[in-house]
Amino acid sequence: MVHLRARLAAFIRNARGSVPQRVFARKMGVAQSTIMRIENEDQNVTLDTLEQLCKVFQVDVGDLFPPKSVARVYPPSARVSDGRSPAMVHDSAARKGKPAKPGK
Repeated sequence: MVHLRARLAAFIRNARGSVPQRVFARKMGVAQSTIMRIENEDQNVTLDTLEQLCKVFQVDVGDLFPPKSVARVYPPSARVSDGRSPAMVHDSAARKGKPAKPGK
């Protein structure tokens, strides 16, 4: 399965960085709720929206859909003070072999 929605959502979240959805949406010329729905994989996007994303991020349309095998590593939580906890990895491949959650 291709999972384009998940790949686009991951790209936007990563590329947007710490910029709030509201600010990013204003730059895109769309409502904040549109960005939220895209990032939650609940929004069908139009070609116009994809073109606007390419302009804002200065990328080709193919770059909006990075391979799903790319893992994003999160730094340890600020709440963890012992320094022994490893960074968290967000990667569906890392969850292979684990039973699926009900309703997924």
